Amino acid sequence: KKMVDIEDGLFREINKMAVAFKIGWLQLDCRRWIERKLLTVKSVEDREYVFNESYYALKRLGKNEYMDMFVKEFGGSADSIMFISDYLDDFDSLETEMLYPLLQLAGRNYEVILDTLTKSVANNPGLGKNAMLVLQNINMWCFQADWERWSSLFNKITELPEI
Repeated sequence: KKMVDIEDGLFREINKMAVAFKIGWLQLDCRRWIERKLLTVKSVEDREYVFNESYYALKRLGKNEYMDMFVKEFGGSADSIMFISDYLDDFDSLETEMLYPLLQLAGRNYEVILDTLTKSVANNPGLGKNAMLVLQNINMWCFQADWERWSSLFNKITELPEI
């Protein structure tokens, strides 16, 4: 059996059925469909669509393979930094689960993370849950690349009333 080429709008429902009813061949075809989508991304909208479907599969279906493929394809590139910057603009209200794939996409480009944390600390009276999560999970070796800016951020954090 093989899944026919489907419209984007039907993928989520077919994927949900494949997982819920444990239809192995359909799950494999859904994986292949996502792989094809990843390889044929031509626009920001295409990339957002694949990212959102990958995130949905991760959060709602417990399937991380689509997000892993997405990160492998786009992670660490200049395009990925621009892409995640759009999501990080709303950093303080992002779902916590969304942070992990965004951090993976950032790769070793800690500047986007530093900029996001700096903006969050400057715009909030305290250290939000997302900022706390990032600081708890970030590789501390990244600080040495731009120690002055990180040091400035840490000084601002220590001035917060809750710290």
